[in-house]
Amino acid sequence: MSASLSRARAMALLTSAPAFLPRAAAAQTSATVRVGASATDLYLEPFIALDAGFFSRAGVNAQITPLANGAAIAQAVAGGSLDTGLADMIQIANAANHGLPFAFFAGSGLYSSQAPILAMCVAKNGPVKAIKDLDGQTIALVVLKSITEAAVEEWLRLNGVDLTRVKLYELPYVEMLPALQRGTVGAALIGEPFLSAAKNDVTILGKSYDAVAPSFYISSWFASRDWIARNPDLSRRFTHAIYETARWANAHRPDTALILAKYAKLDIERIRSMNRTTYATSLDPRLMQPVLDIAVKYKLIEKPVAAADLIVKVA
Repeated sequence: MSASLSRARAMALLTSAPAFLPRAAAAQTSATVRVGASATDLYLEPFIALDAGFFSRAGVNAQITPLANGAAIAQAVAGGSLDTGLADMIQIANAANHGLPFAFFAGSGLYSSQAPILAMCVAKNGPVKAIKDLDGQTIALVVLKSITEAAVEEWLRLNGVDLTRVKLYELPYVEMLPALQRGTVGAALIGEPFLSAAKNDVTILGKSYDAVAPSFYISSWFASRDWIARNPDLSRRFTHAIYETARWANAHRPDTALILAKYAKLDIERIRSMNRTTYATSLDPRLMQPVLDIAVKYKLIEKPVAAADLIVKVA
């Protein structure tokens, strides 16, 4: 497929469901699943499955509720207003430690060192030139008490920076570049799409998430164990639709860029310059455990959790 799409095709996708997938030979009886997601590339999978027809082909009537992040999604599932959604390992492990019967059943957004979707940045003309210069500096993170914080602390430690002499400060991505340019912060862990947009104004010091592992799940699909047990066939069909979506999305970046533009209200050219999320086609505990281990190390999880204990097999 060409990397560029015709204007007519782009407009058709941005204003309606796409017609680039074959319709199912016979309609299935649809079952409703209330899904929590966020209009970001990392959490885009259900929007792709909806627009590209994978849910309907699997007989799933997905009712998607956009929420700010995985924590909000987990709260909605716990409260019963959603059936399933995307969250990270730490959120679900902490919920399980507190007695909530959550379990992962499908993998989703992957971090890859080969195409990082976030990186530690400093102002191009600022005082910080090397990792050692972060001693005594303030570092901006999009959220504290998260895998982001644990990864940055481990990355700093591995590079010989005294953690007691670094201040971590929570700041939205949109405010990070201005803060770097003003000198309010010495460094910022900037994620896409802001990372690619800032490339002419920043220097990348390193890939902090590599301190966790070269690849791991940033987000995965979870639900309550009870919901999965009560809906075994629906859970299987939903998982099949998600993995079909992942395989298609990973191979059709131009089309998914248009879907991201539609839901995230981003300029299509900006999206095309981004490192895009790779979506998982399986759920492997080996890509979960490094996150859980580092979270315990930095006291983001109260007690150790085995990744296998957080998984329910549905297919």
